[in-house]
Amino acid sequence: MPIHIRISHHDRLVVAVAHGTITGQELMDAVRESVEQGALHYRKIIDVAAANTDADMERLKQLLMLARNSPQAAQRGPVAFVVDGKRGDTVRELAALNEAGERPIGVFTNLHEARKWLDEIFKIEMKR
Repeated sequence: MPIHIRISHHDRLVVAVAHGTITGQELMDAVRESVEQGALHYRKIIDVAAANTDADMERLKQLLMLARNSPQAAQRGPVAFVVDGKRGDTVRELAALNEAGERPIGVFTNLHEARKWLDEIFKIEMKR
């Protein structure tokens, strides 16, 4: 599987790193694993800088709608995508579809900035 997932329950953080060509089914399996491990509400770093997908934009939008309409949708934690700066347009386009009131989504070109952003969000959530 070209998507490797590490879940830290202690840090309430999911790190998913994708390599090579990933399918729509592999994307769904990664989401399913996160849900089954009780990590849906955790912060997530999804590193797709070294990956691409055979799913077209319409299929990716369907996956987004499936997640958005799930019974646990309100529990979804913030997501920081790490993309290749030269070819992250698909992820940026999907992130732009985020609706008001939904979980925060950020798109970054390096892991350090993505983690920093998630840590700031975590601090804000802890103050509530």
